[in-house]
Amino acid sequence: MKNERVVINVRDEDLHFREEEKKQIEKLRAKAEKEKSEAYSQEHKNHCFRCGTHSLVEVEHKGVNIDICVNDGCGAVHLDPGEMEKILEGEKGVFKKVRVSVFSVFK
Repeated sequence: MKNERVVINVRDEDLHFREEEKKQIEKLRAKAEKEKSEAYSQEHKNHCFRCGTHSLVEVEHKGVNIDICVNDGCGAVHLDPGEMEKILEGEKGVFKKVRVSVFSVFK
């Protein structure tokens, strides 16, 4: 075994290291993108999409947490996916017609 020779092709070795570096760069980019996304999410957590201020408060209505802007002159209501369905669920009369007509567009 002492007399065995190992032949390493320099091109193959360089290729291996380039591939490893590429994988590391991709991981670092993914990590940076995730951190950037989380930072953006935290920065805009109570951010009103209508007036642009950090003035959203959470109000519970019919078991659903709704975000409402308390900025003077705004009053925007922000609903997360599925919240409108939960609020209008079981409604009768005009609200039932609204629910049926609005949600028929998305089917």
